[in-house]
Amino acid sequence: MPTAASSRQKRPAVAPVALPGGYAGKLLRINLTTGKVWSEPWSPEDMREMIGGVGLGAMILYREVPARVGWDHPDNRLVLATGPLAGLPVWGTGGLTVVTRGAGTNGPTSTQANGFFGANLKYSGYDAIVVQGIAKKWVYLYINDDVVELRDAAKLVGKDTWETQDQLSREYGLAGHHLSVYSIGPAGEHLVRFAAIQGDYGHVASKNGCGAVMGKKRLKAVAIVRGTHGLRAADPRGLIQVADDIGHDLKTDPTARSLYEYGTLSGVVNLHKIGMLPIRNYTTNVAAIDLTQWEAPRLREGFDHRGHQCSACGMHHCHMQIIRSGPHKGAIVDEPEYEGWSGAGWTIGATDPQSVSWLNTELDRVGVDVNEFGWLCGWAMECVEKGYITRAQLGFDLRWGDVEGARKLLDLIVSRRGFGDVLAEGVKRAAEKLGPPAQDCAVYTLKGATPRGHDHRARWHEMLDTITSGTSTLETGNPVHPTEVGVTARVDPFDGVAVAKVVAGLRGRLAFEDSLGACIFTTRTRLENMCRALSAATGWHFTVDEAVRFGRRTGAILRACSLRCGITPDKEYPSRRYASTPVDGPAKGQSVMDQWEKMLDTWYAEVGFDRKTGKPLPETCRALGAEWLAKDLWGRSR
Repeated sequence: MPTAASSRQKRPAVAPVALPGGYAGKLLRINLTTGKVWSEPWSPEDMREMIGGVGLGAMILYREVPARVGWDHPDNRLVLATGPLAGLPVWGTGGLTVVTRGAGTNGPTSTQANGFFGANLKYSGYDAIVVQGIAKKWVYLYINDDVVELRDAAKLVGKDTWETQDQLSREYGLAGHHLSVYSIGPAGEHLVRFAAIQGDYGHVASKNGCGAVMGKKRLKAVAIVRGTHGLRAADPRGLIQVADDIGHDLKTDPTARSLYEYGTLSGVVNLHKIGMLPIRNYTTNVAAIDLTQWEAPRLREGFDHRGHQCSACGMHHCHMQIIRSGPHKGAIVDEPEYEGWSGAGWTIGATDPQSVSWLNTELDRVGVDVNEFGWLCGWAMECVEKGYITRAQLGFDLRWGDVEGARKLLDLIVSRRGFGDVLAEGVKRAAEKLGPPAQDCAVYTLKGATPRGHDHRARWHEMLDTITSGTSTLETGNPVHPTEVGVTARVDPFDGVAVAKVVAGLRGRLAFEDSLGACIFTTRTRLENMCRALSAATGWHFTVDEAVRFGRRTGAILRACSLRCGITPDKEYPSRRYASTPVDGPAKGQSVMDQWEKMLDTWYAEVGFDRKTGKPLPETCRALGAEWLAKDLWGRSR
């Protein structure tokens, strides 16, 4: 029996509303302060306007989280949303999008994970969960069809994310896709600023401290039993046809085939060739070892594997590995994606795949963002080498490539012991605390975020995208069939104006994809196919132009939320190290700061935002179908 406030959802007998296909039709609302749990219908008109995922989450954030509400305020919302493709037979459609005001920047967050959460939520009769308030004691949310209860989580406190899922699986006698559990580890419990939400053994919503928000609310986990509520597709035959077309693209298109076969394992070798592999905290771009063992087939052959895919997915990644050698021989871990190989490996100078794979899973289990940990640990290692951080401060030696030392550092951070309390505040705050010259070695944005696991000094479009984004992480993303939306396929990567035009021109697609409940790896097909999938699911006629317009409108809403949080254009700059000029490798001598102001000017002009205030211009809002946003930002006179 539940030991915290609970509610058994009784569905009232009301006249049915004709819903689009693909939707459950309800939002689940949770007030942790009062223990109230209730469902809320949303209209077909709202579904068309917001779709789901980040589109829905951005609107909730804009409408319900005013400027006075910081990341740790009870009125902050934690939105766990999926989209209309989740639970349907389209590749990779178990998606979860987390939208909140995050602990890293105290601004908007949109971060995605996969696994089975989205499908299980839809089969339980809900399209999203919206959490507010702060519980009096630790609880977890349990959903089993019409049973929705807040249950006592005292027995889960202190457990890591895998232990939490193991415990709940044993308790309910369910495993695999029958019970999806997303939880925080000790990092979220101790409000580490870059704490993540991890679920289904290795799927992580990691950006901007969303796990710290969950920890502040004393919500340890969300556990969803695979429900029995059916989903309807408006055009089942059309949906199966487009799913087959997407699968064909993923298997055969040169830009997607490697992802289909190996996930992102090819990233290490391929990115090293163009100077994008971040090695030892941006101190070099040249690997000191033979990278043959880091080629994707060799990486996969180096481990015994167990399959562990996501809902409705045929991609060959998200496997489980068994460590073959070393001190952790026999341990079961999740196969890292590229960012795991980077953040738990190359960024800190670690180059043994067995050790890196083990550390990556340790980061997942305690619940931190692997990217920010990599930048933080790499910075600490460099500072130790240069004498800016001492052994006395840490309590142990910490040298480049020391995976066991990195694990000790993780313990300090997660428990906030000693110097770990400083590091738990994230790269920017920790670097500012120490000041120069230590601060000059740190990789971060002035907004308080860190980049993903690339060396953006050789990838200016991602640096510009990260720093101008309304969520302080990638908002445009990697170019996928750019000519489909009128953007040139190739530009000089060190021509700042051309790069800025590409970043501006590609805006919209990623926000659209992140609203569907689909995985970013399975949307590496033509945007037309994703629109066909949405249309077949819902019964709408959704065009590529409408998808881009929707995505750009979502971006404008997130930009408005960001400005409300005090994240203004004066913060759109990289740190000294982030903006430094590479000393070797393919990007040697290329200085992004020589062109930065011109890049910003070009980007602002292209996207239709005001350069001084950062606001979307009135005419931009109107063109995006958001006249109400223009009135909010500029007043009725504009």
